[in-house]
Amino acid sequence: PYFEDNGYRTEGWTLEGGYPPDAPLDTYPHRALTAGAKAGLIFVMKAMWKDADYYCKGPVQGFRVLLHNPAEVPSVGERYLRAPLRQEIVASIQPKIMTTSKGLRSYSPDRRQCYFPSERYLAHFKVYTQRNCELECLTNYTLKKCGCVGLHMPRSESVKICGGGSKECMLEANDLLRRYEIESSYKETKQETCDCLPACTSIQYDAETSQADFEVENVFRSYNDNLTEIVGSSMARVSVFFKDMQFTTSRRSELFGLVDFLANCGGLLGLFCGVSLLSLVEIIYYVTLRLWGNMKATKKTSSNEADIEAELSKHVNFNSIASSKLVHED
Repeated sequence: PYFEDNGYRTEGWTLEGGYPPDAPLDTYPHRALTAGAKAGLIFVMKAMWKDADYYCKGPVQGFRVLLHNPAEVPSVGERYLRAPLRQEIVASIQPKIMTTSKGLRSYSPDRRQCYFPSERYLAHFKVYTQRNCELECLTNYTLKKCGCVGLHMPRSESVKICGGGSKECMLEANDLLRRYEIESSYKETKQETCDCLPACTSIQYDAETSQADFEVENVFRSYNDNLTEIVGSSMARVSVFFKDMQFTTSRRSELFGLVDFLANCGGLLGLFCGVSLLSLVEIIYYVTLRLWGNMKATKKTSSNEADIEAELSKHVNFNSIASSKLVHED
């Protein structure tokens, strides 16, 4: 189904902070109160066999289910889980959250390889994510090349939606844009590229899936229900729940900062040379105070030696004078 108006409004949820402390339990985006299948989401999808289109959809008839964070538009055509008809799909979800330390704000986005919310804005989305950026870039390139955009693409009221005759042009635009992205990565230039780095805070979901036959007809018979409700149709059931109550997050931070560099240098010097803070004080002492003390002591010693030599010369002169007097008296 396609809904033009959304009756739900977010309760202050953000990609960086999550739900605010005063948000109610029954909020939007919906949140699970605990882990496990009993607290998960279960929904049943129904399809009429008369609507089966083997020419467009191929031999596998069913539904596509995509797990994504509430801030980004789902790309059902590229990333999805298959929910075949007459099957029940059970998906155990494990979140993967990547955050970035505040110390990396001083680095350029190219060095840290991510964008903070205030560094990159999109024309059609309030929240920057890598997938939102890629979709907007593809939309702009398709509009430039084909003069229209796909039905699933964001657009303003004045932009025309492509019809069936523009299908080849849209596919070609998608292929050319991907080629430009690959070529620019080799040439190290951002010309004609989307420059869609990941957001510094991102959420992804890893799913472990299993499936079994969904025998809805036998269920109706066991309850003695009228089978006319499901005549000419088939169903698929999906159960989604979180695997664990806790999960491990990853943090993007600098490998070596100034403090880390100084600490490593001090540790290496202490390990190989026995250097410590007291050793540095001793080095400064021997270079300055000790040298000055030695010079002063040397100067004082020289002065004392000069005084001793003067005293000795006086005694020698006095003895010679006394000896001469004794000779004259004799």
